[in-house]
Order: sequence, then C-alpha cells, then structure tokens
Amino acid sequence: MKEQFNQIIKSKDLKEITIDLVEKVLDNNIGDAIIKEIPILKSLIAARSIYSSYTDRIFLKKAMHVLLELGDTNWNERVELTIDLDDENSSGAEKILMAIDNLETLEKCKVFGRLCKLKAVGQIDLDEFKRLTKLIQDAYLDDLGLLPLLSNKLKEKEEKKNSYAYQNNIYIEEFYPLLGLGLMYQDQSEQKPIEKVEPTSYKDGPAYYTGGEVEMLFFVSDLGRLLLSFYDDLFAKKE
Repeated sequence: MKEQFNQIIKSKDLKEITIDLVEKVLDNNIGDAIIKEIPILKSLIAARSIYSSYTDRIFLKKAMHVLLELGDTNWNERVELTIDLDDENSSGAEKILMAIDNLETLEKCKVFGRLCKLKAVGQIDLDEFKRLTKLIQDAYLDDLGLLPLLSNKLKEKEEKKNSYAYQNNIYIEEFYPLLGLGLMYQDQSEQKPIEKVEPTSYKDGPAYYTGGEVEMLFFVSDLGRLLLSFYDDLFAKKE
C-alpha cells in the first residue's frame, strides 16, 4: 500500500483523478482507454488487486478521499509534504496512512486531506499539523462547529459588557464538547465587592447587602484559536 500511495501522491496526474474514477477502479469497472489517458490509475488498480477485502476497499476509498483534496497542489508541494513528515521511525507516506487508519468517516478524510493541503502549501507548520490531525481524529465533527459559535458569543459579550442590556448568554451545557476536546476552558471571575445598602427612609425597609457574585468565564484555548484560524479552509466545503 505504501508504494502505491507514494506513487499516487507524487504523480503529476493526481488532479485528473475524480472520486467517480476511484469508484470505477474499486468496482473493477474501468476501461483501458481511461487507464491509458491517466496512467497513475494503474497504481490504484495494483493496490486494489493486492488489497481485495471489503475492509481494504474501504481503506483505499478513505485514502483516495484524502489524496483528492491535494489535487490542486503541485508536485513539489506534495513531495515536500511527505519529506517534512519523514523521521527515523517511518516515512511521510506511512504517517499519512496511519493517520487515515484512525479516521472513521469519509467526511473526516476530506477534512484531513484539506489539512494535508495546508501543510503542503506552507500555511501551517509540522507541530500545528500534528495537533490538528489528532483533533480531527478524536472529534465528532459536528461538535467542532460549536467553536465559531462560541467565539462569536464571546466577542458579542465583550462588546456589550458595559451595556445596560448585557446579560451572560453563554452556558457550559451548550459548549461542553469543546471542553473535552481542549478547545475552550473556564475560570471564575473575581468576586464582586459586597456592599451594605442602608435605607434612606423608613419606607425602604431594613439594610441589605449586594454583590458577592462570581461569574463563570469562558475562553478559547490555544488549540481552539489554531482551529479557528483555519476553520474555513477545513470546513468550507463540508456538505
């Protein structure tokens, strides 16, 4: 698999492959004319011949969903991507394949493919790539959609905090999944001063105390800010 994957990711014909062609190859329904026109399909056919179980076919489909997101990158960018991921333990291609193995849906494979594209074109560094890869693997993708909503509410709260109309409309129950993913954290505000209010006339009743409240504050974490920076790149095409 590694050999065929390497051939495909480094092929200048990658942009010519579509998911329809991938389906035809996996279904053994591809014509010689198309193979002659797009020779790199031979590598996919070879992979299908070697890895023929249903589980293998699903993995091939997942891998191709990742690679197709790299279709509009150039050959040099894709080669640099694999070289940057190389280390003494495994090659860059092996690392991508191992990451794909931990993606349970095709939608996650598309998002991971877009992440690979960001790394290939130099928009993120290696550490950011690894952190976001782990996040995509661990997350329920719909939960990640809560992050822009939280960010907008925090901005709105900041803009209105001195307004008479201000009220805290952020509830932890709504954003709890983001806590578990490390995309947000919470802290307590300083306690508001306690003041004694004395009656100004006999009609006011006895003295009473105000203040002492502690507000729960919410913040987007460093990882959350990283995801927000590239959220549109990763999810703009989400169906």
